[in-house]
Amino acid sequence: MNGEITDQTGHAQAQAALPVQPDPRALNGVTHGMGSEHVPSDERTAYAAHVQAVRSASGATGYLEERLADRAALALWRLDRVARYEAAQSSTKRREVAGQLAGGVNPFSLGTAAKQAHDALEMLGRLTGESLDTLRSDPQAAEDSALTHEADAAYLEQIAAGGGAEDCTEDQAFTLGEAMGATLRGVRVSGASMVRAMTGRAPKRGEGASVENEEWTYEPEEMPGLLALYRERLGEYSGRMLQGDAALERQKAGRVREVIREVLSAQADALALAALPSEKELEKVTRYEAHLERVLYRALHDLEAARDTRAGRAAPPPLRGVLDERQE
Repeated sequence: MNGEITDQTGHAQAQAALPVQPDPRALNGVTHGMGSEHVPSDERTAYAAHVQAVRSASGATGYLEERLADRAALALWRLDRVARYEAAQSSTKRREVAGQLAGGVNPFSLGTAAKQAHDALEMLGRLTGESLDTLRSDPQAAEDSALTHEADAAYLEQIAAGGGAEDCTEDQAFTLGEAMGATLRGVRVSGASMVRAMTGRAPKRGEGASVENEEWTYEPEEMPGLLALYRERLGEYSGRMLQGDAALERQKAGRVREVIREVLSAQADALALAALPSEKELEKVTRYEAHLERVLYRALHDLEAARDTRAGRAAPPPLRGVLDERQE
């Protein structure tokens, strides 16, 4: 060999000349190129196509311009990843809050917005008599309650206008009986007198007390007699009193719908707030986005300068700093 350097010995000498910890700039192709370590293996194929598209769109030619195009491509890719991260975080939090709103969670452990939605739903349950599970699984149940109040109001208005109670339904008998019974008790009509008017016979033991204690179940066939007693005792005020009862039923319907809107609004607010990151997280993401944008704009500026120099044109002026909200 006589000291002649073969390819093998030349390679070994070159390897020996490298520092133990190589200069990071020697790894630019791995760090920022199509084989970038910033890109997971499952994204490499799509990323390679992305880099080629950026190179083509930017008109990059030669090693330097392609390297600058690759840097811009990486910044764009990472910016897209930030957007996907924010979307994933938002979706995860919204699913968590949606699960809380669906029940099965201690309301005292809920966030403010979700707790307000829970409290509004509890109020709706008190107004409608429906369980929270029913209201969650059947949103129409609350509206059905409002419609029932409106139907009761319409029936009471019909009776107040002089209508008869001969063909009333069981639900109408309950509504009319409760309204007239409360008024008659208020003007000191005994339960026994009401039983006699409803049944046409002398009250049995305990029946008068049942009416007075609001334990009586009003039947449709009892309403004509009770209505006759009601009009006899109230006289000209009977219609006004029933109109007042009808107005209360309409107020109940309005209140149910008002709380329905409160529930829907509170639930929407809870989901909307869940879509926003915390203040600390938002600051971190914003600063990261600002950093990537600075990298992107610098790479594009330098790429433009390199193209102009190659074409013999005057290079663009130096890029003024791209600042974030902290002027950094």
